[in-house]
This record gives sequence, C-alpha cells and structure tokens, in this order.
Amino acid sequence: GKIMIFFLLFVVIFFSVTLDTVQAANKMPFKKCISIGNALEAPQNEPWDITLDNKYFTIIKKAGFDAVRVPVRFSDYAKDAPGYVLDKKFMKKIDGHINYALKRGLVVILDFHHFVEIMDKPEEYKECFLAIWEQLAERYKDYPPELIFEVLNEPYKNLTPELWNSYLEEAVGIIRKHDNDRYIIAGGAFYNSPHALDKLHLPKTNNLILTFHYYEPNEFTFQSDPHHQGFEHLSGIKWTASEEESEKLRNDFSTVKAFAELNSVLVFLGEFGVNKRVPEQYRNLWIKAVVSEAEKNHFSWSYWEFASNFGVYDLKTKKWNTSLLDALIG
Repeated sequence: GKIMIFFLLFVVIFFSVTLDTVQAANKMPFKKCISIGNALEAPQNEPWDITLDNKYFTIIKKAGFDAVRVPVRFSDYAKDAPGYVLDKKFMKKIDGHINYALKRGLVVILDFHHFVEIMDKPEEYKECFLAIWEQLAERYKDYPPELIFEVLNEPYKNLTPELWNSYLEEAVGIIRKHDNDRYIIAGGAFYNSPHALDKLHLPKTNNLILTFHYYEPNEFTFQSDPHHQGFEHLSGIKWTASEEESEKLRNDFSTVKAFAELNSVLVFLGEFGVNKRVPEQYRNLWIKAVVSEAEKNHFSWSYWEFASNFGVYDLKTKKWNTSLLDALIG
C-alpha cells in the first residue's frame, strides 16, 4: 500500500514539475512593448518624421514598457548591392541602437519592415530576403536572448499565403542554422490579419512566437489619417465598447488563441493603435479594451507607435500623453 502511495505521489510531482518546465520554456520573454515607427523603416534616402535617438529607449523603459520593437527597412540597404550585402555603416548604426536598448534592460524586437519590392515581385526578391536573414542571423548569433527576430512585417499583395509559407520556412531554417534558441516572431499573409490564420503554416521549431496585427474597425482607427488611403475623408466615427463591439473584439482574439493552441505557440499582438485625429475619449477606450483583451488571453502586445501619427509621446513637449499611457500600462 505504502509503495503504491509513494509511486502515485512521485507521478503527481513528476508531471507537475514537467508541466512547469514546459510552461517555463514557453514563457513569453516580454509583455508590454511599443514600436518606434516612422524611423528606420523609412526609405533609405527619404527620412520620415522620426529620427531614432537612443534616449528614446530610456524614456520607453522608464514609462514601464519592457520591450521595444524596432521596424527596419533592411531591404533598402541590400537589394542593389552585389550578393545583397547589407550596408556596413547602416548595420553599425543598428548595432548601436540594439546594444543601447539591451543595456537599458529592454527586450529588442528587430523587425524586417516595409520590404515593398517582395510584395510586388516575390520570386525576384526571395533571394535578397533570405540573404538578409543569413547575414542578420550570423551577425547577432552571440547576442543575448533578449534580442528577438521578426521575420517580415505584414506580407501582402503578391506574397500570397502559399509563397509566404515556403519563404517563412526557409528563413527560419536559415536563422536556426546559426542560432538554435533565439525567439523568432512570425505572422500570416494579408497584413498579419487574424482572419487569415487558417492559411498560415508555421514552421516546426522551438521558441516561435505567432504575431497578428489589429486595427479593427479600420474606419474607426484610421479615420481622417492622410497616410491611409480611403480613410482620410472619414471622421466622427466612434467606438464606445458597446456589447456588439466588445463581442467582435473577444471573438477575433479567441480565433487567434485557438490557432495558437493548435500550433503550441505563444502570441504577440505585434501592432494595434488609433491615430491622433480620433477624439481622445474613444481612442482611450479602444486602446484600454484591446490591451485588456490581449492580457486576458496571455498575449504580449506592442502599441503602434511611439511618437508619430499614432504616437503616445510628444517629442516637442517631451511628455507622454498620460491618459493613453495609462490605458496601455495601467
């Protein structure tokens, strides 16, 4: 009898320890993130309205974020070079930003953003895409695990789900050749939409994080924004957290959760936001609701973005919009 009890006790302890180990191994390395948008993802010789300054990392960390997403248009610094070799001077600058942010205790998500050419002519630019990942994986292989790779932002247009699935598989294979355990973030086609996940085949690898982007309803979040074609003339659209609106949000997020559970991956809501032209009370309400729904589902998140069109920080006054920051960080 005693032996049986000891055996059962051992089984219970063994399984609970194993489960904890599995969950610890699958622990999201960060929770609250912000993208520094409109900076390094601008075209090579056409700066946009944000120049990335290392002091922004300190400001972000101090505000209570534990991660920063850095969108970079790597393609502009390699696509016309022989062998697609990344520009040395530009890469030194990227190293500097990464090192600075890591030293400030932030997780850094290096996000390959705005590779517009591959969206138009995927077959023509595939080699360039893979060559860039070969170089990034080799360059950063000895960096701490707090540096995370995001394979490609928002595949769309001619980069169809079928093509994207195979390019993603190859890119992850290349990264894993250099780096066995680094976290890799990947999402689906159609702009990382939660509604196209059924077409996404995730590569079988460890430490893979699923990402999706969320700006719904678009006519609310993009209204009056000159940078979003078709939405610039809209205004006065409210979001009030009505039962119908809240239910849509819950359903969309539970779709993502179901897909993630099926594929045993963690989830990162990689972008969500409302542009500054939307009245603050509605902006605030939507942001709060999205953050709350993400956290209920154990998704990490990243707000789009720091200090530009959708921003929560004012570079002129050097102040956060406190009510929006509060909606994010709580």
